[in-house]
This record gives sequence, C-alpha cells and structure tokens, in this order.
Amino acid sequence: MLCLGPMARPLRVDVADAWYHVMNRGHRGGALFLDEADRRRFLGVVAELPERFELEVHAFVLMPNHYHVLVRTREANLSQAIHWLNVSYAVKFNWAHRCRGTVFQGRFKGVLIQEEDKAVEVARYVHLNPVRITGLGLNTSDQRRARVLGCENPGEELVRRRLQTLREYQWSSWRVYMGLEPNAGWLETGVIERACGGRGRAERRAALKAYTEQPIRQGGLESPWEGMVAGVVLGDIEYARKLLSGRAVNEEEQTAARRMRRRVGWEELVGAAEKMRGEPWERWAERHGDWGRDGVMYVAVRHGGVRLAEAVRRVGIKYQAGAQAVKRFARRLGEDAERKRFVAKLRSELSTI
Repeated sequence: MLCLGPMARPLRVDVADAWYHVMNRGHRGGALFLDEADRRRFLGVVAELPERFELEVHAFVLMPNHYHVLVRTREANLSQAIHWLNVSYAVKFNWAHRCRGTVFQGRFKGVLIQEEDKAVEVARYVHLNPVRITGLGLNTSDQRRARVLGCENPGEELVRRRLQTLREYQWSSWRVYMGLEPNAGWLETGVIERACGGRGRAERRAALKAYTEQPIRQGGLESPWEGMVAGVVLGDIEYARKLLSGRAVNEEEQTAARRMRRRVGWEELVGAAEKMRGEPWERWAERHGDWGRDGVMYVAVRHGGVRLAEAVRRVGIKYQAGAQAVKRFARRLGEDAERKRFVAKLRSELSTI
C-alpha cells in the first residue's frame, strides 16, 4: 500500500483542453527506477493514459530519481490521471522488488501552461534533462554560475559529448522525435514536431533538432519557467486568477493559492481598517490591549500578499516582534468571534480573493 506522509497539498487546477508539465521524484530523493525493467513498467503505465483518461502525452523523460511528462488534457481530469499513474507504478515497483511503502516523494507537481508556444519550450526543457548532469557543464550550479558570469564557450569536445548524451539517452521521447526509434502509438508528436516550421517531415525534424540543440551548443540552458505564477501556472497572472476564481481552495494548506491573489497596498489595508473601525490608524495602532494593529498585519501577510518585512517596516517594529504578533493573532482567531468578524469583513472590503 502506498502511504504518503503528511504534507501541504499542492494547489491543483484541473482544466479541460490544457497543457501541463508534470513531475515527481522518488521518496526522499532516492531512485525511482532501479533498472531497465522499472522504466519499461513505468512507460507501460504511461501508455494507458490516452485510452483511460483521454490524456495526450507529448514528451517525457525518465531520470534515475524523477520523471517529467508534458501532457494535454481533453477533460478536466489531470489529478485523477496522474494519481492513477503514480499509484499504479508504485504497486508494480513494490511487487517487483519485494518491498512495501512509499515510492514517491509526495504528490506530483503539475504546472498548467497557458500558451502552446510555451509548451514547446517546456518540451525542450524536458528533452534536455539528460545533459543537465554533472560533468557536462550544464547542471544547476553550472547554470547559476553562468547567469552571474556569463556563458563560456564550451568548446567542440564538450559540445560533442553533450550531443552524444542527448541522442543516445534511451529513456526519453527525443529519440522518437528524431526518428531514432519508432513511435509506439501513444506518443503525440505532431504539435511539437510542427512548432519550429518546415514544409515536409525532414525539414520539420531538422528545425526542431536545431531549436532543441541550440542551448547545448551555446553553453546555456534558458529556463522556461519565467512568468510562473504561484508555482502552478505558466502564464499571466490574470489568467491564473481567472482559473482560481470560484474554486474551493484550502488556503491555509495551499500557499500557492495565497500567492495568486491580488497583492494589496499597505495604505489600502489601513484605509479599509480605519473605515471599519471609524477612527484613524494613529489612535488605535499603539493603544494598549487593542489587537487591531496585529489584525491588520495578519490580513496583510496571510491574505493580502504583503511580505512580513514590509508590514513591520510600515508599523515600525522589529521583524521578530512582527512575526510573533501575527502568530499570536492567528492563534487566538479560532476562539474569538470578534476577531473572526474583523478578518472576514476586512477581506471582504478588499476583495482579495
């Protein structure tokens, strides 16, 4: 039985006819695939997604301790489909290796991609995973250094090794796109293949090859995640808010939902609180025994998108004191009806969600 430990639930936005990048890791960062048989088992389960869930699979890569897939939904059922994928593989993994317990690190991470052009960029990111390893100058620390110091010329020999690694990596859909392996039938290649232009298949394949290999030759892998909203939507913030609007969300568990709301200015918050209380901020902010100031800070930080550092600067107190004030207010909120009404009314006044 697959048991997942307690953790904050990632925000799920299930939409029909939408692109998603999906990723999950092995438990505690450990190996997700111990041998080739495991990889074949996993891809065997992936192959069932189109028929079972009408889920199109457009790209994939299996790394030793994690996987990436790029999919497009026909129904609003991504969570159901990927849950089935992970549980099905976990059962097969445990049976094959005579073990029990957790296989995955936790719930999968799914990013909804607003535009098809971005999905093509994410497909390149997925396919380039095998070269983002130590020894080829493209791992995370290498890229961090390149962003600060600039990309160095990798040289012909290093480029050759990178290209060889990419082309020979067996557990990726890239070999299908390049015609090095046959398509088993469940991988959708049309959209990505046509994305870079070309009149015939040979031209389209050459254009896609040049687009995908360009970062390898230049020495820098551009991140496709610029424009990410709350870690769950790759697109503009208004599109993300529209998706969230009207959905039932547990905001105390799902920090992504809080990040997706409109950020509120401090003056706007104080003005709304002054209107509610019928007196200016200066009269009650420092009044002994008055929790109004802490209540405004609580709403600002927990529901208004204001950083605690900004809130304490505005109030004129130290960071630690502000953190304690917000925690104290939150702790007493559940047992104080007046505080509950204050928070509810202030949030309503600001229309922050």
